[in-house]
Amino acid sequence: MRLFVLLPLLAACGVDSVGANGELGNMTFGLISDWYLDQTDLTEVGIVTGHAQGFLVSLTEKGQRLTDEDADAIEYAMAPADGVTISQSAPDDDEQVEHTDPPALALSVTEPGDYTLSARLNGVVVDHIQLRFERPAALDLALFVRAPWTEEFERLESGAAPTEVREGTQLAWLPIPMGADGTRLVGDVTASMSAAPEEVVVPADNVTHVNEDEVYDGVEVPSLYFIEPGDVTVSLTDLPNVAVGAQMFTVTE
Repeated sequence: MRLFVLLPLLAACGVDSVGANGELGNMTFGLISDWYLDQTDLTEVGIVTGHAQGFLVSLTEKGQRLTDEDADAIEYAMAPADGVTISQSAPDDDEQVEHTDPPALALSVTEPGDYTLSARLNGVVVDHIQLRFERPAALDLALFVRAPWTEEFERLESGAAPTEVREGTQLAWLPIPMGADGTRLVGDVTASMSAAPEEVVVPADNVTHVNEDEVYDGVEVPSLYFIEPGDVTVSLTDLPNVAVGAQMFTVTE
Protein backbone atom coordinates (compact mmCIF):
# COMPACT_ATOMS: atom_id res chain seq x y z
CA MET A 1 0.00 0.00 0.00
CA ARG A 2 1.45 3.35 -1.05
CA LEU A 3 1.93 6.17 1.45
CA PHE A 4 1.48 9.79 0.39
CA VAL A 5 3.45 12.33 2.44
CA LEU A 6 1.47 15.26 3.82
CA LEU A 7 3.17 18.56 4.54
CA PRO A 8 2.20 20.63 7.59
CA LEU A 9 -0.15 23.52 6.83
CA LEU A 10 1.20 27.05 6.83
CA ALA A 11 1.26 28.61 10.29
CA ALA A 12 -0.01 31.88 8.85
CA CYS A 13 -3.40 30.21 8.32
CA GLY A 14 -3.79 29.20 11.97
CA VAL A 15 -7.02 29.68 13.89
CA ASP A 16 -5.67 29.63 17.45
CA SER A 17 -2.49 30.24 19.42
CA VAL A 18 -0.85 29.77 22.82
CA GLY A 19 1.75 32.02 24.42
CA ALA A 20 3.46 32.94 27.66
CA ASN A 21 6.10 35.29 29.01
CA GLY A 22 9.36 33.83 30.21
CA GLU A 23 9.86 33.55 33.96
CA LEU A 24 12.07 36.67 34.01
CA GLY A 25 9.51 38.72 32.07
CA ASN A 26 11.92 39.72 29.30
CA MET A 27 10.62 37.58 26.42
CA THR A 28 7.37 36.19 25.04
CA PHE A 29 7.12 32.77 23.42
CA GLY A 30 4.21 31.42 21.37
CA LEU A 31 2.93 28.83 18.91
CA ILE A 32 0.22 29.17 16.24
CA SER A 33 -2.25 26.32 15.71
CA ASP A 34 -4.42 25.20 12.78
CA TRP A 35 -6.93 23.75 15.28
CA TYR A 36 -8.65 25.18 18.34
CA LEU A 37 -6.91 24.48 21.63
CA ASP A 38 -8.09 23.74 25.16
CA GLN A 39 -5.48 26.08 26.69
CA THR A 40 -4.17 29.58 26.00
CA ASP A 41 -1.02 29.34 28.16
CA LEU A 42 1.99 27.81 26.38
CA THR A 43 3.29 26.38 29.66
CA GLU A 44 0.07 24.41 30.22
CA VAL A 45 -0.33 22.75 26.82
CA GLY A 46 1.43 19.67 25.48
CA ILE A 47 3.67 20.29 22.45
CA VAL A 48 3.98 17.58 19.80
CA THR A 49 7.22 15.56 19.79
CA GLY A 50 9.02 14.35 16.69
CA HIS A 51 8.44 17.41 14.47
CA ALA A 52 10.14 20.81 14.15
CA GLN A 53 8.01 23.47 15.84
CA GLY A 54 8.48 27.10 14.84
CA PHE A 55 8.09 29.42 17.82
CA LEU A 56 7.06 33.06 17.79
CA VAL A 57 9.63 34.94 19.88
CA SER A 58 9.59 38.60 20.88
CA LEU A 59 10.93 40.92 23.56
CA THR A 60 8.81 42.63 26.17
CA GLU A 61 9.47 46.33 26.86
CA LYS A 62 11.63 45.25 29.79
CA GLY A 63 13.55 42.87 27.53
CA GLN A 64 14.09 45.56 24.91
CA ARG A 65 15.74 47.79 27.48
CA LEU A 66 17.90 44.91 28.69
CA THR A 67 19.17 43.74 25.30
CA ASP A 68 19.39 47.19 23.68
CA GLU A 69 20.51 46.65 20.07
CA ASP A 70 22.07 43.19 20.52
CA ALA A 71 18.89 41.08 20.56
CA ASP A 72 19.72 39.23 17.34
CA ALA A 73 22.81 37.78 19.09
CA ILE A 74 20.63 35.85 21.56
CA GLU A 75 21.34 32.11 21.64
CA TYR A 76 18.83 29.42 22.65
CA ALA A 77 19.45 26.25 24.66
CA MET A 78 17.32 23.40 26.02
CA ALA A 79 17.73 21.27 29.13
CA PRO A 80 17.78 18.34 29.03
CA ALA A 81 19.51 18.48 25.65
CA ASP A 82 19.33 14.80 24.58
CA GLY A 83 17.18 14.34 21.49
CA VAL A 84 16.73 18.10 21.04
CA THR A 85 17.40 19.92 17.78
CA ILE A 86 17.50 23.74 17.86
CA SER A 87 17.47 25.91 14.76
CA GLN A 88 17.77 29.68 14.92
CA SER A 89 18.47 32.46 12.45
CA ALA A 90 22.00 33.86 12.39
CA PRO A 91 22.70 37.53 13.24
CA ASP A 92 22.85 39.91 10.28
CA ASP A 93 26.29 41.45 9.77
CA ASP A 94 24.88 44.43 7.87
CA GLU A 95 25.60 47.52 9.96
CA GLN A 96 22.57 49.24 8.43
CA VAL A 97 20.18 46.62 9.80
CA GLU A 98 18.58 47.09 13.23
CA HIS A 99 19.51 44.28 15.62
CA THR A 100 16.58 44.71 18.01
CA ASP A 101 14.67 41.45 17.32
CA PRO A 102 15.59 38.04 18.77
CA PRO A 103 16.44 35.25 16.31
CA ALA A 104 13.69 33.05 14.86
CA LEU A 105 13.47 29.72 16.71
CA ALA A 106 12.48 26.16 15.76
CA LEU A 107 12.63 23.19 18.17
CA SER A 108 12.39 19.45 17.62
CA VAL A 109 12.22 17.07 20.60
CA THR A 110 12.22 13.29 20.22
CA GLU A 111 11.26 12.26 23.76
CA PRO A 112 8.24 13.46 25.78
CA GLY A 113 8.85 15.27 29.05
CA ASP A 114 9.45 18.64 30.70
CA TYR A 115 12.14 20.89 29.23
CA THR A 116 13.58 24.30 30.05
CA LEU A 117 14.12 26.63 27.10
CA SER A 118 16.58 29.41 27.86
CA ALA A 119 17.74 32.45 25.91
CA ARG A 120 21.23 33.78 26.55
CA LEU A 121 23.02 36.93 25.45
CA ASN A 122 26.80 36.98 25.85
CA GLY A 123 26.52 34.02 28.23
CA VAL A 124 23.94 35.70 30.49
CA VAL A 125 20.39 34.28 30.72
CA VAL A 126 17.92 36.79 29.28
CA ASP A 127 14.90 34.60 30.01
CA HIS A 128 13.74 31.00 30.36
CA ILE A 129 10.46 29.10 30.16
CA GLN A 130 9.21 25.63 31.08
CA LEU A 131 7.75 23.59 28.18
CA ARG A 132 6.03 20.20 28.15
CA PHE A 133 6.38 17.94 25.12
CA GLU A 134 4.01 15.00 24.55
CA ARG A 135 3.81 12.13 22.11
CA PRO A 136 0.33 12.04 20.50
CA ALA A 137 -1.73 8.99 21.40
CA ALA A 138 -4.04 9.37 18.38
CA LEU A 139 -5.05 11.72 15.58
CA ASP A 140 -8.49 13.28 15.48
CA LEU A 141 -9.50 14.14 11.92
CA ALA A 142 -11.15 17.35 10.73
CA LEU A 143 -12.67 16.41 7.37
CA PHE A 144 -13.96 18.62 4.55
CA VAL A 145 -15.61 17.52 1.29
CA ARG A 146 -16.43 19.28 -1.99
CA ALA A 147 -19.11 17.63 -4.14
CA PRO A 148 -18.45 17.34 -7.91
CA TRP A 149 -18.69 20.66 -9.79
CA THR A 150 -19.31 22.68 -6.63
CA GLU A 151 -17.04 25.45 -5.31
CA GLU A 152 -17.33 25.21 -1.52
CA PHE A 153 -16.02 22.64 0.94
CA GLU A 154 -18.35 21.43 3.70
CA ARG A 155 -17.30 20.11 7.10
CA LEU A 156 -17.94 16.41 7.74
CA GLU A 157 -18.50 14.79 11.10
CA SER A 158 -15.87 12.11 11.66
CA GLY A 159 -16.76 8.97 13.56
CA ALA A 160 -16.92 5.19 13.61
CA ALA A 161 -19.83 4.91 11.15
CA PRO A 162 -19.09 5.05 7.40
CA THR A 163 -19.66 8.47 5.82
CA GLU A 164 -21.46 8.49 2.46
CA VAL A 165 -19.94 10.57 -0.35
CA ARG A 166 -20.60 10.80 -4.10
CA GLU A 167 -18.14 9.54 -6.69
CA GLY A 168 -15.96 12.47 -7.80
CA THR A 169 -16.04 14.17 -4.38
CA GLN A 170 -12.83 15.83 -3.16
CA LEU A 171 -11.67 15.25 0.43
CA ALA A 172 -9.40 17.58 2.42
CA TRP A 173 -8.31 16.84 5.96
CA LEU A 174 -6.49 18.12 9.03
CA PRO A 175 -4.91 15.68 11.53
CA ILE A 176 -5.27 16.97 15.10
CA PRO A 177 -2.86 15.38 17.63
CA MET A 178 -4.51 14.18 20.84
CA GLY A 179 -2.80 13.52 24.16
CA ALA A 180 -3.30 10.36 26.20
CA ASP A 181 -5.83 12.23 28.37
CA GLY A 182 -7.91 13.26 25.35
CA THR A 183 -6.81 16.91 25.24
CA ARG A 184 -5.54 18.56 22.08
CA LEU A 185 -1.81 19.11 21.67
CA VAL A 186 -0.19 22.02 19.83
CA GLY A 187 2.42 21.90 17.08
CA ASP A 188 2.91 21.03 13.43
CA VAL A 189 2.27 17.41 12.47
CA THR A 190 3.46 15.71 9.28
CA ALA A 191 1.28 12.67 8.64
CA SER A 192 1.08 10.04 5.90
CA MET A 193 -2.13 8.96 4.18
CA SER A 194 -3.08 5.46 3.09
CA ALA A 195 -6.34 4.05 1.72
CA ALA A 196 -7.76 0.53 1.69
CA PRO A 197 -8.63 -0.39 -0.99
CA GLU A 198 -6.53 2.34 -2.61
CA GLU A 199 -8.09 2.04 -6.08
CA VAL A 200 -11.21 3.80 -4.75
CA VAL A 201 -9.29 7.07 -4.30
CA VAL A 202 -6.58 9.08 -6.04
CA PRO A 203 -4.41 11.82 -4.47
CA ALA A 204 -5.11 15.28 -5.87
CA ASP A 205 -2.32 17.20 -7.59
CA ASN A 206 -2.86 20.86 -6.80
CA VAL A 207 -2.03 22.71 -10.04
CA THR A 208 -0.90 26.28 -9.37
CA HIS A 209 0.09 27.45 -12.87
CA VAL A 210 0.33 26.18 -16.46
CA ASN A 211 2.39 27.54 -19.34
CA GLU A 212 3.14 26.00 -22.72
CA ASP A 213 6.28 24.31 -21.41
CA GLU A 214 5.12 22.74 -18.14
CA VAL A 215 2.65 22.44 -15.30
CA TYR A 216 3.49 23.84 -11.86
CA ASP A 217 2.00 22.07 -8.89
CA GLY A 218 2.22 22.08 -5.11
CA VAL A 219 1.27 19.77 -2.25
CA GLU A 220 1.10 22.25 0.65
CA VAL A 221 -2.60 21.44 1.14
CA PRO A 222 -3.01 17.71 0.42
CA SER A 223 -6.32 16.20 -0.64
CA LEU A 224 -7.78 13.27 -2.59
CA TYR A 225 -10.67 12.35 -4.89
CA PHE A 226 -13.07 9.41 -4.58
CA ILE A 227 -13.06 7.86 -8.07
CA GLU A 228 -14.80 4.48 -7.71
CA PRO A 229 -17.98 3.33 -5.90
CA GLY A 230 -17.39 1.16 -2.85
CA ASP A 231 -16.28 1.18 0.76
CA VAL A 232 -12.88 2.64 1.63
CA THR A 233 -11.00 3.47 4.83
CA VAL A 234 -8.71 6.50 4.76
CA SER A 235 -6.00 6.44 7.44
CA LEU A 236 -3.53 9.11 8.51
CA THR A 237 -0.41 8.22 10.50
CA ASP A 238 2.03 10.47 12.36
CA LEU A 239 5.06 8.31 11.61
CA PRO A 240 7.54 9.62 14.24
CA ASN A 241 4.93 9.13 17.00
CA VAL A 242 2.99 6.16 15.54
CA ALA A 243 -0.32 7.98 16.13
CA VAL A 244 -3.19 7.09 13.80
CA GLY A 245 -6.56 8.51 12.77
CA ALA A 246 -8.96 6.82 10.36
CA GLN A 247 -12.35 7.33 8.71
CA MET A 248 -14.55 4.94 6.73
CA PHE A 249 -16.39 6.13 3.60
CA THR A 250 -19.05 4.64 1.35
CA VAL A 251 -18.69 6.03 -2.18
CA THR A 252 -21.90 6.06 -4.25
CA GLU A 253 -22.35 6.54 -8.00
